[in-house]
Amino acid sequence: MLNDFSICISTCFVFGHDAETRVGERLEADGIKKVLLCRSSDSFLFETGLLDRVKKSMTERGIEVFELDGIVPNPRLTKAYEGIELAKKNDVDMIIALGGGSVIDTAKTVACGAVNDCDVWEFFTGGKKPEKALPVSVILTLPATGSESGAVAVINNDEEHIKALTSADCLRPRYAFMNPGLGCTLPEKITACGIADMLSHSMERYFTDDDELNCIDYMAEGVMKAIVTFGRLVMQHPKEYRYRAEVMWLGTVAQNNTIGVGKNQDWSSHNIGNELSALFDTPHGITLTIITPAWMEYVYKDHLWRFARFARTVFDVNEPDDEKAALEGIRLTTEFFKELKLPTSFAEGGVPVDRMDEIAEMASHEFGTDKIGTFKVLDKEDILKILDIAKDHY
Repeated sequence: MLNDFSICISTCFVFGHDAETRVGERLEADGIKKVLLCRSSDSFLFETGLLDRVKKSMTERGIEVFELDGIVPNPRLTKAYEGIELAKKNDVDMIIALGGGSVIDTAKTVACGAVNDCDVWEFFTGGKKPEKALPVSVILTLPATGSESGAVAVINNDEEHIKALTSADCLRPRYAFMNPGLGCTLPEKITACGIADMLSHSMERYFTDDDELNCIDYMAEGVMKAIVTFGRLVMQHPKEYRYRAEVMWLGTVAQNNTIGVGKNQDWSSHNIGNELSALFDTPHGITLTIITPAWMEYVYKDHLWRFARFARTVFDVNEPDDEKAALEGIRLTTEFFKELKLPTSFAEGGVPVDRMDEIAEMASHEFGTDKIGTFKVLDKEDILKILDIAKDHY
């Protein structure tokens, strides 16, 4: 049965061709006068004219635009602090993210820090939960994290080498402007990492300790099947708008919790992967393709039937024996990541293996306890065994 839950997904989605040119009209209607535009310094923003189109959309409506540039993958707390000061100094009404997950997470952190008196990092250490923030809106360029309508913000404390998250409904963006055509120029590796992230978001919600199926499981199975199907198609036809559109919407659905409500979600692979990003600056999607297959192999027997069902519904495995089906599902998940040309082991990913104990220690205490996960509750020794499998097994 579904557990009790409450959810408020208040994001207004503006989806389709030239969506980025409609930012100004929406914000003007809301009475927005000044915004802080958060972005990277990537050349495609200038070469494609995207930055100019976005700014023109707002300035033509009398909206003043300030900018926070230089945001990088595995977003840095120091950059968020810079944005908080800019937002306060210029008394902005809204934070706009132009980019993917790292830019959006930075924007959410800035929005939170700009209206609260405490150090914003306190909201990421488990001591406080934000109850207010400046409104955030997103012009999405990279479908991956689902942050364009999610309540979660993730930030990397680059001084303490800790990657942590906070979650609150006040962080859900007001608008998500989503033009799938913007993805047609994305590099292959970035597209692949996004697809892997979407699949992992769905899996973290699907692999729970529940011993019966409900409507959310059926929905999650459909989303995972679609991610595999359209993920393959978009990699084969990267400039095909219709495939980019499918993948862009799947990234949103996979993370805004519509396929996770009422479930005892796991998130072990993400927790362990976050430590790789914090220590080695490993791209988020790659941490997941390395850790997820190892986690699957280590835990699958705890709820064998669920792994067998995953194999049959997502990868069309035709095997009556549950254990054989489950193992085939794990193999096919790994092969899918390899199809994306992403590493599935530390050896393939070039990730150092001399700090495994430190990774396990950090991951096991991420939420102030000594255990993580729900599908199978893991302690430090369990995490070390998963890391050992991930070294070169795949």
